[in-house]
Amino acid sequence: MAAEPGWYDDGTGKQRWWDGARWTEHYIDLHEREIELHVDATPPASSPAAPGWYDDGRGRQRWWDGGRWTDAAKFSGEEQSLAGIVVDGRWIHFGASSQPVAGAAASQATGAELLKRGRLAAPATARALYGPSGPITPRLLKRAVDPNAGYLVVEVAGQVWLAAVPPGQDAAARQFVTWINNVSEHYRYRP
Repeated sequence: MAAEPGWYDDGTGKQRWWDGARWTEHYIDLHEREIELHVDATPPASSPAAPGWYDDGRGRQRWWDGGRWTDAAKFSGEEQSLAGIVVDGRWIHFGASSQPVAGAAASQATGAELLKRGRLAAPATARALYGPSGPITPRLLKRAVDPNAGYLVVEVAGQVWLAAVPPGQDAAARQFVTWINNVSEHYRYRP
């Protein structure tokens, strides 16, 4: 998988726009007092940076193997996580998905409650329901949700993330739901 278009460290310490195939001439220098968009005549080599850890523009460091992003990720060291959902500063992560945490809403429910209320049918049909391995379609829904298991449900940026709570972690899950909702509210009105 090639790197998605976005702002990345270009290996020179600047954040440069990667258009999905090559570096462009547009960059910003985060060390400047006033952040401005710059244009230079010769962007770095048309291939991405050498293998290493780079800011992926989504609040984490990801390993770039020289040709594509891998799934390996590092966070700040102050992140909170449970059941594969990670909150680190202004970002919330689940599998390959990352979204700003502002506006996220978390809850906890059993699989039986989720299936009984049909709460997951519409997001599955809209292809907006995600488990740890990716999208959960209507066809996969009943196999993906165990009626006897507990789940964290996070609604963020039009997506619904569904993560199974490890057995015996219900109290930790309730605390984590409160944490996500508090962090979301904290960043809701902050630029």
